[in-house]
Amino acid sequence: MSGGFIRDAACIVGIGHSQYGTRGSLAPLGLTRIAFDAVHDACADAGLDVRDIDGFAGYCDDPTLPADLAVALGTRELRYAGMTWGGRGSGLPGAVAGAYAAVATGLADHVVVVRSIIQQARLGQSVAAGVQPGQAIGLSASYTSPFGMALPAAIYAMKARRHMALHGTTTEQFAQVAINARRNAVNNPDARFRTEITVEDHHASRLICDPLRLLDCCMESDGAAAVIVTTPERARDLRQPPVRVRAVATTGEYKWATASFNTVDEDFVSTGHRRAARDLYQRAGLGPEDVDVALIYDGFTPSVIMSLEDFGFCGIGEGGPFVEGGAIRREGGIPVNTHGGNLAEVYLQGITHLLEGVRQLRGTAVNQVAGADVALYASGVGASPGGGVLLRRW
Repeated sequence: MSGGFIRDAACIVGIGHSQYGTRGSLAPLGLTRIAFDAVHDACADAGLDVRDIDGFAGYCDDPTLPADLAVALGTRELRYAGMTWGGRGSGLPGAVAGAYAAVATGLADHVVVVRSIIQQARLGQSVAAGVQPGQAIGLSASYTSPFGMALPAAIYAMKARRHMALHGTTTEQFAQVAINARRNAVNNPDARFRTEITVEDHHASRLICDPLRLLDCCMESDGAAAVIVTTPERARDLRQPPVRVRAVATTGEYKWATASFNTVDEDFVSTGHRRAARDLYQRAGLGPEDVDVALIYDGFTPSVIMSLEDFGFCGIGEGGPFVEGGAIRREGGIPVNTHGGNLAEVYLQGITHLLEGVRQLRGTAVNQVAGADVALYASGVGASPGGGVLLRRW
């Protein structure tokens, strides 16, 4: 136990996903159907009867209702339902924490963390889009949209430009993040982008929001994925070797408004997770030197560089040279996004990164890191509540 957190009280026993598609391509199936497919796939992986799922944990305002999924799955008892609001990929640690707490305290036996996305609105759409005349926009958007900070890319472009000004970070270093993702995706049959790219390809892609180019930005896609969480005792009767959830940590340091205008560089030139990283390592009894593979939310290439700094893999301001030197390659010191990530595999707001962490610790990943024992999921921009998950081989 560390700071009241009970270690190893829950584990992951099943992972699964639906088919992946381009933006809007799975709309005829609907969100509930693709979530249903992902949960079925995860249960088959675990050797678990789908009717035994008695809890659901979601994030980022996922509209797939647990009650609908429970009916579709034939759930015997619906005993837990939890939602971490907002946050895009930052919400995933909160959903895992909810599932962890539910099984550890006996509120439920088998909780599935599920995320389903059909992108009928573009990622590049304003956060204030769809608001009708006379309607109020969201509070955070009301602080940012009038000043041009209406798009995620615009918000991250400002953070990237400040990082460049403070630390000399270059667009060539951003390119290395995208190159690494594409290189890893080549071996992944589920990845949507399986061709390698060069620095020249990166620089030739169209400008989205200076300094971010198209190849700095995650894709738009449809799909669903699921992770089943239960106790170590119940895991003994299931098909797969369990992967323990060693620790979870979340902090809500700022959201879109203050992410755009916070003038404190410690918070602004960051993904906002330095405090979460501190708590995560303390609860796990581990440090960044113990992590064998890092699954880092890659909404934009600069966010990977900032996350590497925030989670202690290199010094603050040293992320650019760290990446450029090859440390994040699968042969490097800390392999990053060995499945291809949001930039190359699929964009499901971080949950596929968690699937890859489980595969790495089972020893079944397509780009397997030899002897992988500890995997980190680091969430995206510091939207509330962001943070991380540490997984460890049992």
